[in-house]
Amino acid sequence: MGERTLSTSARNAVHNFTHYAAMVDAGAEVIITRRGRAPLKLVRAEPALTAKNREALVRRALSIRSAKPFKGKFVRSEAYGG
Repeated sequence: MGERTLSTSARNAVHNFTHYAAMVDAGAEVIITRRGRAPLKLVRAEPALTAKNREALVRRALSIRSAKPFKGKFVRSEAYGG
């Protein structure tokens, strides 16, 4: 289906939730409007970290921390940069 953006009312989204959930699962984004405003957007969730991925991230962070002598303030984003 690709990257599509659809718009629907909140009432329609509630009554046809399975349909819109399937569209989001296929890659579409659904904007849900309420009284003419667009307060909600349904998008596909990022997959959760698996135990293996989490372990790899922890190892990388610890290796950076222990490999470099620390001079100054620790910046978390430097430990996880790729």
